[in-house]
Amino acid sequence: MKRTRFFKKRIKIFLLGAVLLSIGWLGGSYHPIIKQIYLRYFHKPTVSVLMSTYNRSQALPYAIESILNQTYTDFEFIIVDDGSTDNTMEQLRFYAQKDPRIVIVKNNENHGLIYSLNRGLDMARGKYVARMDDDDKSLPWRLERQVWAMERHPEITVLGGGILWDEAQVIPPAGVPLINNPDEIEINTYFSSGLAHPTIMIRRDFLEKNKIRYDIQYTYAEDCGLYKDVLAKGGKVSSLKENVLHFGYVSGLARPKKYAYIQSESFKKIQKEKLAPFFDAPKEWLGAFTDDEIRCGILKKMVPANKEKKIVNQEALEKKMQTVCRPFDEVKDAIKIKHPFWQDSIVLDKNRKKFFRQSVPEETGVIVREDETTVILSWDKWDEEIYRKEAKDGWRYMNDVDGGIKQVK
Repeated sequence: MKRTRFFKKRIKIFLLGAVLLSIGWLGGSYHPIIKQIYLRYFHKPTVSVLMSTYNRSQALPYAIESILNQTYTDFEFIIVDDGSTDNTMEQLRFYAQKDPRIVIVKNNENHGLIYSLNRGLDMARGKYVARMDDDDKSLPWRLERQVWAMERHPEITVLGGGILWDEAQVIPPAGVPLINNPDEIEINTYFSSGLAHPTIMIRRDFLEKNKIRYDIQYTYAEDCGLYKDVLAKGGKVSSLKENVLHFGYVSGLARPKKYAYIQSESFKKIQKEKLAPFFDAPKEWLGAFTDDEIRCGILKKMVPANKEKKIVNQEALEKKMQTVCRPFDEVKDAIKIKHPFWQDSIVLDKNRKKFFRQSVPEETGVIVREDETTVILSWDKWDEEIYRKEAKDGWRYMNDVDGGIKQVK
């Protein structure tokens, strides 16, 4: 008797599921609620796009619409409202009514980005998880290109992409998406994030298998902590050799108090932990914006230690060291000048006619004019730059020839 009731119950559940599935297939386009139920419970998307937001209602339309208008359509869009007090929830409901792929998650109070992202990860069902920030704008083909690349490169765990800083028109890329050398990107993570967080796509099964989530001890540098944990478990990170996102599309938005300081301290903690297998890095060497001499010193410690411990690819590590540590005595009396906007230096030869970027030696140029007060540098790839001569071998940046004055103290 009990067995009969059990089978009847199972049959009822099966029939109910079949009915809902049929309704979702036949009438889902006419009834958003039914379609949302169908998408949530009967369809497993390839991509889960994950975004957290807090009091950014003025920026949300750009971010949300850039995802909804993707050329790749098989995704769910999980948006976590982290206790907003503005009209964020009204906007999210508006978009959810228009597009059933949106899944709204509401925190009753503000818990912070890490808590919210982990909550979203727990809900994600896609093969891949794509991060998105509420003040950015994804290019229309972003998901399509990243899925394509991830399918072609099953060895890659986390895949980022290039970013744009302005509203320049971008031509859709053609051909097979190309990726950067993962060994070189891994080494970059010792000195910076290596990948812009809102551009990344991650294999969800790798996170689940290795029980990886964002770590609260790395506040505002949670992406660097995630990459550290992925690499520690044998994963690989890379990025597309093309842009996928307008970074900081909506400017002037407020940051949390002491954001830059906390982020810097979190990164230093991560960097200290990553360098520990190589050597005990002194505190004054740590940070994402240290100068090239310090980076060179770090690399010179890493190279011999890595020959024995084989933590990263030795060839890629030595290549990085050669690039950063390009000796200034290659040319007698070479002069190094700190560039005010790049985290880099300009190295001039002894004749003061040619120069190159220290970390990107292939970017070169010549001095086209030099008098008692002014020096003009002409780059091969960039606009000319004007410098004022302050003292012996001391220059102060004035402006790009075609731009406005950007005085630097």
